[in-house]
Amino acid sequence: MQDIALVVLVTVAIAIGYFLGRRSVKSKPATAFPFSLNKTYFQGVNYLLNEQPDKAVDAFVDSLDVNANTLETHLALGKLMRKQGQVDRAIRIHQNLLARPQLDLEHQHQAHLELARDFMAAGLLDRAEMLLKEVIAESLPLRGIAQRYLLDIFQDEREWSDAVYVAEALAQSRFVKANPEKRQEMAQMIAHFYCELAEEAIQKNDTGLAQKWLDKALLADKTSIRPSLLTGALENADGRHKQAIKVLTRAAAQNPSLMAECLPELFNAYVAADPVGGFNQVLNYVESQIATTPSTSAILFMVDQLLLRAQTEPSRQQQAYEILSRYLRDHPSLAGLNKVIALQLPGLSGDVADDVESLQGLVQQLLQKRLTYKCSNCGFAGRQLHWRCPSCKRWDQMDRVKGIEAD
Repeated sequence: MQDIALVVLVTVAIAIGYFLGRRSVKSKPATAFPFSLNKTYFQGVNYLLNEQPDKAVDAFVDSLDVNANTLETHLALGKLMRKQGQVDRAIRIHQNLLARPQLDLEHQHQAHLELARDFMAAGLLDRAEMLLKEVIAESLPLRGIAQRYLLDIFQDEREWSDAVYVAEALAQSRFVKANPEKRQEMAQMIAHFYCELAEEAIQKNDTGLAQKWLDKALLADKTSIRPSLLTGALENADGRHKQAIKVLTRAAAQNPSLMAECLPELFNAYVAADPVGGFNQVLNYVESQIATTPSTSAILFMVDQLLLRAQTEPSRQQQAYEILSRYLRDHPSLAGLNKVIALQLPGLSGDVADDVESLQGLVQQLLQKRLTYKCSNCGFAGRQLHWRCPSCKRWDQMDRVKGIEAD
């Protein structure tokens, strides 16, 4: 039924295009419309009535001449095929357009753009890239649209240098400059592209090049937390712990919901900068931050650090329990409850211990199913932070999920 409904819509579109084309050449002799064209069209109707939608679409495409009046119908039909997942048919329609010698340059560019989108949908990214570059070079009206699709290809292929080049060109376009929201979106993307380049340099142990890319990332978007996280890690690795503290505390202040992501490197920086008093400093810092922006992940991180310290400083265990209990009174969570049970369980025995252990098992089962991060744009949720949402492909949209079952 879905195929039949689709072809009914196609039939209406083709019929409109057909009669527009007929009207455009009304002044021509009757021989301008050979009988074979009408026969092919009605052959398509026959295929439709006999529930052969594939053959019907082919017949309709063959029956519809290409001219200024019917071009949009061809393009609309191709888009419809692509949207329905029939990419091979969309490619055929657009290649059929390009094979017509009467197609002017502007319409050729339109067909090239649509064919590039077909190739993208089919996973033929190299062929799509070639067509898009041609459109960018030759068509001023379509340049911005083609650049946006080319940018998608470079991101999917992780060609970050090329992505930077195209994104910076787009950022200079009149449309982006006049739109603050688009301008910010482009700045975020460029910052992440530089961060990707920095991570590649870090993997090659080229910290100098990595820092160069991170400086460019911060220049592109001063509010982005990712370049600050990477810069903080580099500063720690190079022994510049006070500079790491400065960078990471500023990043946490700008992005309080992601403070827990800053905390491991920030903790290392405080303790390395001041082996005697650094632990208490970072503990005080976290408590002051969660007073305004609660974060179960952050408090649990510090509880774990307190428990490690308890091996040499026994009083730290009681301190960990008190800090956690105080926090959970105002901000209950499953993860917090699980940690409280873990702290109390060693002091229990007999049936009580068995019951509490069973309770902990149930809580852990719930925790294993929880989703920690959620995209504010499309709603995609997962257990790890993605700088680029895997679903809607937008950058900087993932945030920690709040609530009893999450953070």
